[in-house]
Amino acid sequence: MDETSAKQILLTDFFTYYPAGGALYDSEGALLEINKIMYEKFAITDKHDFVLNNLFETDYLSDLQKNHLRSGSVLAGNQPLGYSIIPGFDSEGNTIGYTLLLTDTESYNPDRDMMRYDSKMKELKDISDKVAQSVPDTILLINNQLVVERIITYASETCITPEALNRRIDDLPGFIYPEAIKRKIASVVQKSLDTSETANMEFSIPGHDAPVVYFKLRLVPIQHKYVVAYIRNVSDMVEKEKENRHLSHQLSESRSMMELALRNSHISTYSFNFDLFRACDKESCNHCFQFYGANNELLERNRYICRALSVLRHPEDRQDFFLLFNEIRDKNLEEHSVNFRLKNDYDDQYRSYEVIGKALEKDAEGKTNLIVGCVIDNQKHVEYENSLIKAKEKAENADLLKSTFLANMTHEIRTPLNAIVGFSDLLSLEEDPELRETYTGLIKANNELLLNLINDVLDISKIESDMLTFTYTDVHLPSMMHEIHQTMQFRVPENVMLILDPCPVITLNADKNRVMQVLINLLTNATKYTEKGNIRFGYGIRRNFVRFYVTDTGRGIPKSELGNIFGRFVQLKGNKQGIGLGLAICKGLVSKMGGTISATSDVGKGSTFSFTLPLNP
Repeated sequence: MDETSAKQILLTDFFTYYPAGGALYDSEGALLEINKIMYEKFAITDKHDFVLNNLFETDYLSDLQKNHLRSGSVLAGNQPLGYSIIPGFDSEGNTIGYTLLLTDTESYNPDRDMMRYDSKMKELKDISDKVAQSVPDTILLINNQLVVERIITYASETCITPEALNRRIDDLPGFIYPEAIKRKIASVVQKSLDTSETANMEFSIPGHDAPVVYFKLRLVPIQHKYVVAYIRNVSDMVEKEKENRHLSHQLSESRSMMELALRNSHISTYSFNFDLFRACDKESCNHCFQFYGANNELLERNRYICRALSVLRHPEDRQDFFLLFNEIRDKNLEEHSVNFRLKNDYDDQYRSYEVIGKALEKDAEGKTNLIVGCVIDNQKHVEYENSLIKAKEKAENADLLKSTFLANMTHEIRTPLNAIVGFSDLLSLEEDPELRETYTGLIKANNELLLNLINDVLDISKIESDMLTFTYTDVHLPSMMHEIHQTMQFRVPENVMLILDPCPVITLNADKNRVMQVLINLLTNATKYTEKGNIRFGYGIRRNFVRFYVTDTGRGIPKSELGNIFGRFVQLKGNKQGIGLGLAICKGLVSKMGGTISATSDVGKGSTFSFTLPLNP
């Protein structure tokens, strides 16, 4: 026998009878053989029952230890037994296998360790059973024949009875699911087994007299051999989801209605945080204020609202946002409100706002830290209030004017009537022809005065009730103006000259009688207030309008009275004639014909009344 063969026999015997146990592995870490001591110590008859079948697939070694072996290094340890794993190499340095040598077998006791293992497994089973009992699911172990091999946990709400054990999943006793659902479940289980993929399924059982019952099924495959089926009754969950969806819909609907109401009512809501406000720089801050549903351009266009609220505030207003917040915080108020004005940055006009704030959160010291509230754009309300005040003043003035009008009417009507009655009586008794002619003239003049008075009242009534009619014709203005001059030249005082300025040839489409009425009224007014000098009248062209004017050298009108000169029943101080309707009628007639009327005056120098009419109305 040569030396090599002798060494081979000796090494084989050494491995076989090595008292501490040993195992041989190939270069891939697969078990080749274990020695006699291994069979005895581990109480096994087949080497494949050895716990360490593959060095690189076992859980007894960590990834770090496996990499250590692959690098060609010796691995040694003492848990659970003392061991060494030694790599073997060929002449070129390539790994050809591994040798496992146990260095301590005295501490290994199969019976004792088995008892420990059984105890541990029992403990784990108890824990597993308790966990399974706490799960609201029926958990089934189904094999690849679709047979229920084990009921791991049972929940009566899933409508599966304990008799389901060892029955096919589509043929369970007491299984109240409809046939279509049974077939669907069996199909999903089979697919999960075939593909080894987790599957989920939802289904429901329609109720007759009871509500619909909803279920969820989850399948977890195990190596194409088994499927763990989790069946849960989710009716409560589905009902809750329905309720949540309903509540969410109601909330969304309410929010939309609230936003619509806020926008239509010009209201914006906000929140204000004192901590953020104290930390902000007041110039580029956009955090301590949060606006919701802002519908006015002021709040939408001003990005840095802290600065904007300070800069845009009306200088006369001491109140603002920050006063509101400080009042709530310093005085520990639950709610407060202020009114102030802010300037729109796009038209430099001020708008009125009312801000209401309510304390929402307090800090550790009991001071308000978070305020919520609303910003109300009440500009229209303020304008409406102002219009009501003006309307009230106007009504009061109208009432006063009405009383004055009635008093004046009584006087104005009585004066010509008394003259008419008195001179009529004298006329019937008088025989002197000259006196009779004088009385007749006086009666005629008072008749005209009374007629003009009644016509003025009728005209202003028709103008205000929009019952006045106009007859438009082509009017030759030079002819009309000369006609007026002839009519009025005998009505001016002796020391006053009536002058008609040169008249350019113009044909105006207008109501001739109404135009003459306005001019005669203005000339008549001029004669009342002009004692000497002259009264000039005429017209001219201005763009598409004809401008008529009457200028006198009378006493003039104070500025305090000039603004109301065209009002009803307005009489200048010291005027004893008329009832104050002439200029109001002029304004009404000119306005109805599409024109405007105005007046300028210097006290002691005279006045100018002018009005315009369109060339082509």
